[in-house]
Amino acid sequence: MAGYGLKIFDADGNVTLDTTDAISRFRYSNEVAAGASGNTTLSDISGLSSVEMSVQLSIGRTNYAAHWVGRSGTTITWTAQSGYSYVSVNSLIFIFLYT
Repeated sequence: MAGYGLKIFDADGNVTLDTTDAISRFRYSNEVAAGASGNTTLSDISGLSSVEMSVQLSIGRTNYAAHWVGRSGTTITWTAQSGYSYVSVNSLIFIFLYT
């Protein structure tokens, strides 16, 4: 039998997200500029579980960092990441809801 859904593991092999038995749907996306931070409110996600993620748009170099994305209540926040050995780049923000 084929498996469906999404299963994410951390570097140690521990499951950090398992929606293989859940129904999920795409809710929100946004392209954000390198160095930019911001937020949006999605009033219809109250009481629902979500997965927030960011994907960098620059390819070919390893010292780029996608934005950090988090959620508090119905507010989704993204923050540009940069440090000593990596720089912020344009990112795509994705929000998935699951039940």
